Amino acid sequence: MTASNPEIMPSSGAGFDCDAYGPEGREFGALCFVSGETGKRVCPSLDACRTVMSAERRRLWDRIQELAAQGDETAVFLAQEFSGPEQLLGGTGEGSTDGPV
Repeated sequence: MTASNPEIMPSSGAGFDCDAYGPEGREFGALCFVSGETGKRVCPSLDACRTVMSAERRRLWDRIQELAAQGDETAVFLAQEFSGPEQLLGGTGEGSTDGPV
């Protein structure tokens, strides 16, 4: 489906929970962060999902840090609230007392 990984094709929601949305996302049809469509899944396995989400968390974290360094007020706030990428987009929240975000 994706330009970066054309061999991954959308599928129905059977199987695992998205690493970003978790089991709560199923109730609303949010099966895959990457898909962009409710009720569709792009990642072929939980391992693939975790790999994709790890990269997305890192990308978002890097962007927050970049904007914070430029003085963006919202990014400065986010950089103070989150101590690492693992706390973003349904991550484990490791290193945090707040849990997943």
